Parts: sequence; C-alpha cells; structure tokens
Amino acid sequence: MMEQAGLIRASVCVVAAVWMTAVHAQEEAQPAVADGQAPAAVQQEESAKTFMPMVRLIQIRGKCEVLNPDVGSYAPAVENKVYPLGTSFRTGPESLATLVFSRQESAQLASSTEVCVEAPDKQSDSRVLRLVAGTVKTSLRENLPEGSFSVCTPNAISKNVEGRGEYALFTDTVTETLQIATITGAARIEGPQYHIPALRAANTVNIQTSADRSFSRLTSVSGDFAIVLNKGEEEPVNYGMSPKAVVKIWRENAPVGGRPVIATLVVSPKGIAEHRFAYAEGRAGVATGELVQPVAKEEEDLPVLLSKDADKKEGEAEKSETSTEQ
Repeated sequence: MMEQAGLIRASVCVVAAVWMTAVHAQEEAQPAVADGQAPAAVQQEESAKTFMPMVRLIQIRGKCEVLNPDVGSYAPAVENKVYPLGTSFRTGPESLATLVFSRQESAQLASSTEVCVEAPDKQSDSRVLRLVAGTVKTSLRENLPEGSFSVCTPNAISKNVEGRGEYALFTDTVTETLQIATITGAARIEGPQYHIPALRAANTVNIQTSADRSFSRLTSVSGDFAIVLNKGEEEPVNYGMSPKAVVKIWRENAPVGGRPVIATLVVSPKGIAEHRFAYAEGRAGVATGELVQPVAKEEEDLPVLLSKDADKKEGEAEKSETSTEQ
C-alpha cells in the first residue's frame, strides 16, 4: 500500500510539473501588457514607423476648421485632437495651427491656408501634404527615407522633402503663383516638361502658371540650382539657375491631331537667351532644335512650332505678377 501511495504521489507531481511547464510556455508565447503599455514587440514595430497613423492638430491660434472625410462638412477644430488621413484643415485670417505627423515631423499652417493630409496608395508610411492655398512651413528630419514626404500643388509636386522649408501658393483668375524656399535639407521639384533634381538649403524658386496651364514661368529667387528641361526625343537640357534667371514654357495643342506642342526659352540673369527650342510630344521628327540668337533681343520671337497667340498669355501672367507685387 505504501508503495502504491508513493507511486500515486509521484504521478501527481509529474502531471503538475507538466501542467506548470505548459502554462509557463503559454505565458511566454503571449506578450505581457504592463501599466497599460503595448507589448515590446508592438512598441518596436511602431517605433520603426516614420509617421503616426493619424495627424494631431496642436497650437491653434485664432480660427481653424477641419473637414473629416467621415463627416463631410467643415467643423471647428479641437486642440490636441488626432484626425484620420484624408482630413482637410483650413485656418482663418490672422490664424495659425500646427499639424504633427510624428515626434520629429510637423508643419505649421499660416493664416488663410488650406491643406489636406493623405497617404499614397500602398505606401502607408509616407505622407502627402496637398496645399490648396496659403503658406505651409515644414519641419522634418533631414535623413527621412526616400519618398517619405511630399508637398503637392495643382501644377508642381515637391518630393523627398526633408529639413525645413516654406511653401506659399496664391491664385487669382489669371495666374497661380507658387514659391518654394528650402531653408535646410532638400526637395525634388517636378512639373510639366521640367524638374529640379535638388532644391537645397537657401534655394528659392518662384513658379507661375497661367490658369489654363498653357504657360509657366520659373524664376530663381535665391541660390544656385540645376533645372532639367524636356526636349522631346532629344537629350534634355540641364541648365544651372542662378538668381534672376528665368525659364519660360509655352504649351499648345496642335490644330491637327491635338498633339501637345511645347516651346521653351531660358534667359540668363543678364537677360541673354541661353536656350530656345520647340518640339511636339511623341513626334521625334517635329522639333526646331536650339534657336538661340547670338544677340538677345528685347522681345524674343517664339519658336516656329508655337503660335504667337501664346505670347498673350505670358503678358497676362506678367501683368498679374506686377499687380500682386504692388
């Protein structure tokens, strides 16, 4: 009997040991939650993300409204509240607000500014700030992964934005004026028929576009940077912009076939034509090549592929610029 009792006690001990081992293994398999904090694995995964899944609105000064995509109408903004991606924000006159994307990334909205914050398709850890009107000042790290942050406007997109920068967009019935200033860091600027590979610290460019998109005028305001201009089927033109250098681009659809015809003129800071050419998109044999004159004229003739009517749109844009400055 004693031997049988001892055998029973030993069996019970073995079963208990196996059960405790299984419970311990199960507890180790499930991450512990202490003091309301997320599991370590989850925290590590979240820390690997560049941006928060939503946008926090802080430092509201004056009037600020939000358009939540789930609501469908503008409502007064709430200080320190997080909003889903796809939300639009707008400030009133003499008002300010700040959007926070992560612990190190933010953007300040100046007065009378409207933006929308989105994530590109299939890129949940990237952010696109769509500037509709007004001025935005970005404050970002200078070592962000490529493609992390972009600032979009109707006629140009700033990609791989990093560091501190200022984006100002103003429109009227004739012209859209976009001025981009990179204070620190860099940005790649892309527009129709051109791109700026790197707008770096202390560089500023002014981009004017007519309301019908038929004319663009790019002016270097400060700093030196390169601009790459499409030239149809030929190699693009890479020109070094310096303050007061100007690039003019005219666009017109051909009367037969409707194919876009592009004419470009590059003027140096001294007012001398450096490059002048025209081409039809998709037609390798329809291009003028370089048409630079040895002596610059006060009024440059347009390349032969483009009609003189396009010059009127440039004049309207320049008049709009003059009235804005006054």
